[in-house]
Amino acid sequence: MKGIIKGYLDRTISRRRLLSGLGSMGMASIAAKSMASSLAAFQSPQPSVSGETESPPWMKRVRGTGGKLLIEQLKQAGVQHIFVGCSAAGVSIFDALVDEPDFHIVQALQEGAVAAMADGYAKASGKTPFCYCSPRGIPNFMTQMFNSHQDNIPMVVTTDYPAIPELGEENADYTDHVDEITQPMTKWRWVVETTEKIPEITRRAMAFASTQPCGPVFLAFPSNTLSGIGEADVMDQSKFNVSMATRPDPAAVEKAARLLIEAHSPLLYVGDEITWDGAQSEVLELAELLALPVALPAGSLGWSIPFPTRNPLFLGDYQKQFRFLGETDVLLNLGAKMPVRHSVDPAVKVIQVRHDPVSLARLYPTEVPMVANLKFATADLLAAVRSPATASRLQQIRDSRYSKIKEFTAQLEEFQRALATKAAARPEVSLERTALDLEAVLDKESYFVGELNSARPIEKSTLMHFGGNDKRYLSNTGRALGWSLSASVGIKLAQPDRPVVAMMGDGAFLFGGPQGLWSMARYKAPVTSIIWNNHSYDVERTGMYSKGGRQFETGRDMVCYLGDPDIDYTKIAAGFGVEAEAVTDAASLRPALERAKRANVEGRPYVIDLHAPRHGPGAASTWHPDYSIAALRKREV
Repeated sequence: MKGIIKGYLDRTISRRRLLSGLGSMGMASIAAKSMASSLAAFQSPQPSVSGETESPPWMKRVRGTGGKLLIEQLKQAGVQHIFVGCSAAGVSIFDALVDEPDFHIVQALQEGAVAAMADGYAKASGKTPFCYCSPRGIPNFMTQMFNSHQDNIPMVVTTDYPAIPELGEENADYTDHVDEITQPMTKWRWVVETTEKIPEITRRAMAFASTQPCGPVFLAFPSNTLSGIGEADVMDQSKFNVSMATRPDPAAVEKAARLLIEAHSPLLYVGDEITWDGAQSEVLELAELLALPVALPAGSLGWSIPFPTRNPLFLGDYQKQFRFLGETDVLLNLGAKMPVRHSVDPAVKVIQVRHDPVSLARLYPTEVPMVANLKFATADLLAAVRSPATASRLQQIRDSRYSKIKEFTAQLEEFQRALATKAAARPEVSLERTALDLEAVLDKESYFVGELNSARPIEKSTLMHFGGNDKRYLSNTGRALGWSLSASVGIKLAQPDRPVVAMMGDGAFLFGGPQGLWSMARYKAPVTSIIWNNHSYDVERTGMYSKGGRQFETGRDMVCYLGDPDIDYTKIAAGFGVEAEAVTDAASLRPALERAKRANVEGRPYVIDLHAPRHGPGAASTWHPDYSIAALRKREV
């Protein structure tokens, strides 16, 4: 049935053939006609004929190659950039761009870098990026699209495809079912079988990707549809977008407000959907009104920091029990992935506001589940809390815990700063000294792009501040390594007037490769990239050693040491025409950051190769399996 319906939507079969096909499958005539009428709404209008009513201003008839039809439709969607890898089969797309000076190609040397750039652009702009690459590059693209899928980031991913008559011919350049490869990581996928359908399916893809919960959508364009000549209506994308800025059920809001007012030890748990909906100020107001202590998802469950970490109510990462608060009795989750299983006591009354109904009450019993826009939902909660409670009652609730929380967070910051000051006095590079230097040098309007498994304390301590009037923080929850270098290019593209500083482990840099440096140089993207170079996969080694076993017993690191050869990242950067310097002692970092900042102001990217210590069990060892392929030769050279 799916094939018949697809053919009808693609206008490759008529209504009569559709009805006949549905009838042969046993569907009653009335039901088949009803289905045909419903499907007709998804078809693009037929070509207009002389004498018909003039088209509305948001629709125009376009004739040209499939590439031209695609670009014209993207323009109507407000797209100004297309993130691409190189593919000869996309010639009609690139030909169509030659005469479009306001439509820009943003290219990377490898498809994974294309995906990371697009992801960073989406997170920093809130827009849906459009990507195109070779079908042979789709598996590469998916290495970073996994992060977008995990983070619910909108993206339209496209590739060329075998011409329909050539399907099944085992062409070495194509995979017949490349769309099916993307299925686990996409909201929707489609093969566009006629040139005339390109604008319509593109509109649908943009709408599906950007409708919450957002996510990647995949389109395949057979080569004959891209190169073919067709005529179709190009329409304003806004006529097809669906707003999900909905308010929650008022009864549910009132119930949640009562729970918050009556709670003895509530906890506000905040996540990325607040960032996406721009609800930060409303969430801050709610927290301040009731003196709600605030926690972030622990580990890798969040890609942003939507609450000001400088605020006294901010506790840091979620814990099952903050001992100074006592047992949590009400947990209000605003837009976050819930903590891992068994991290919330069954006795806790859980309130959740999320974009996605599938995510609600999925892991924990939920007292009040709400599907809503976070900005609207929080505003409604504020009103509902203020409605039944007098000002004096609200002040009493606030006073009962605000000073206690403020005292705790002040003590925590004082403790961490004392440790940092002690560490900063040593000559070697330390996590604490690095965090203090970054905090001192980075402007408050900066974007800080983090991919720091080994150096996570830099971004998770109270030594650096994010949110509110401080720096913006962006990362990913998929933790597919190799994201940050290229993502920072997309972030800078979305926010050209804001400083962008990316910090990544050497493992992350090597996973993604240096392709992002080429894009920085090509497009003059003034980004600072800091490589935390500890010559090791520290987190992985620590995880292995923590289980005991023979590696731990013998002190032999079989797979995690990245020295021998030591990699000179400054030379790699120089190969792409990017300025770089190595920093090997703590005192040299702040001057290097200042030089990088000046280079960025002057419009140039900059790389800092920061030689850092290893941490954890086995960190001091440089042992690794010694093996020589050259020694296997049986004849002398």
